[in-house]
Amino acid sequence: MLATATIAQAEVPASNTTPQVRVEYTNVEDFLVDYTSNETIGGMFIKTERPMAVGTQFNLRIQLPGGRRPIETDAEVRWTLPTDVAAPMTPGMGVRFSALSTIDKGVVENLLASWR
Repeated sequence: MLATATIAQAEVPASNTTPQVRVEYTNVEDFLVDYTSNETIGGMFIKTERPMAVGTQFNLRIQLPGGRRPIETDAEVRWTLPTDVAAPMTPGMGVRFSALSTIDKGVVENLLASWR
């Protein structure tokens, strides 16, 4: 199942600054499914009624449930599925993120190990 996440907060600040997007998951399993289905392309689909423009670069913060530390990476919008053309699918945007930091890779690897 793709993209069980939704944008909790998206700010497009004044020019010359990077937008911040926070994505919250309701459970770790949904994140792991999204991550493992997209691991080879290094991205994910984010459900949102207001996708950002293709090419927009932003800082992505993925908050997992249970008080785990958030996973952070830079990302870029690669494609969108706007509300007016999405039906019957979910509107949103496909994003590609840069390589995860060593710490964040460790967090994901530990989650994967506990899930298998």
